[in-house]
Amino acid sequence: MAKYFFPSSFLLFLGNWIGQITLNWYVFTLYHNAIYLGLINFFRLVPILLISVWAGSLADRCDRGKLLKLTITSSFLLTTILCILTFQNPQLPIIVFLLYSLGRGIMSAIETPVRQAVLPDLTQRLTTTQTVSYHSFIINICRSIGPAIAGFIMAAYNAQISFGVQALCYFISLILCLPLSFSHNVLSKANPEVSFKYVINYFKDNQIGARIFVTSLLIMATGFTYTTLLPVLTDKTFPNQVTIFGSAMTCCAIGGIIATIVLPNILEKVSMVKMYYISSVLFGISLLCTISSNTYLLFISLFFIGLFSQWARTTNRIYFQHRVESEHRGKILSVIMMDRGMIPLGAMLMSFLAELIGIIETFIIMGMSTFVIALLFSAITRRQRKNGGSIV
Repeated sequence: MAKYFFPSSFLLFLGNWIGQITLNWYVFTLYHNAIYLGLINFFRLVPILLISVWAGSLADRCDRGKLLKLTITSSFLLTTILCILTFQNPQLPIIVFLLYSLGRGIMSAIETPVRQAVLPDLTQRLTTTQTVSYHSFIINICRSIGPAIAGFIMAAYNAQISFGVQALCYFISLILCLPLSFSHNVLSKANPEVSFKYVINYFKDNQIGARIFVTSLLIMATGFTYTTLLPVLTDKTFPNQVTIFGSAMTCCAIGGIIATIVLPNILEKVSMVKMYYISSVLFGISLLCTISSNTYLLFISLFFIGLFSQWARTTNRIYFQHRVESEHRGKILSVIMMDRGMIPLGAMLMSFLAELIGIIETFIIMGMSTFVIALLFSAITRRQRKNGGSIV
């Protein structure tokens, strides 16, 4: 199944990145209003916070293969409709783009926990650690080349063609997804309250996991907002040098790609909990180093930001993949993946700080906050180990 799943995932994530860059650019060129960009991304990410638990319980009750096909089909249809509408009327009202973002956000909120839940079942030749790392590797490859492809298409043709390429990626992803089927335990129709109680009890029984989850929520709102503020930082340090920003994003992506390649070997020698906190602390330190006005130091810092942030994020996913029963994997992982919803909330706060005190000072706050949060929760975990707990 892996030979169909990974190519399907690649095309889906590639389409996501092409569509995200194209939509942001198109909306901004139409309205020249930064608030609309914030609304677009808010509508895209808010379903993660609102329906994740329900989506996770759905992944445990229903055939996961069919859910993947349904969500990809829906994304294909939504994008095709938007593509047709932009060809017919380039000056669409903003409500159309908001509804599209909401629809895609809902599909993503359902699809993400399903996709995470099936990773351990793909093949017996790969360990769960390897499978999750390969999946993260694909995400980072698409994160690296997707924006470049979108920029090339829009420069050579227009945004409407770019939306069409996005829809084509979804269509091919759907074709590759058709042979997929996963064995599943048919559970009784879940009561949302029962699912929520199961999640609460899971974290009560796994206090180390609960602390990892809380740490992730916090540093997503502090450290991982760097992607939103990086254009402001590069423009402040290197005015009117757009190529610096493009190169900076490439350095982050390269660091993330290398992280997913070497992580499985590292986790054979270092415990997952220790690796998570070490990489989170180093992520915070790397953020502090971005305030340098030296181009090479900036690129090196951004490389390590991509490396350590991806180590932390991937180790987080692997930890919970190893510690959740298959029949309950969907609902737990859907909650774990809710940490992504903290990024836009953190970005709003950090953007306000950047306007209030300056972008350099804001990056210092982001780095210090991430560093202190990771160090504090790591110390609490070590104390529990000394008092008789265990870290795996």
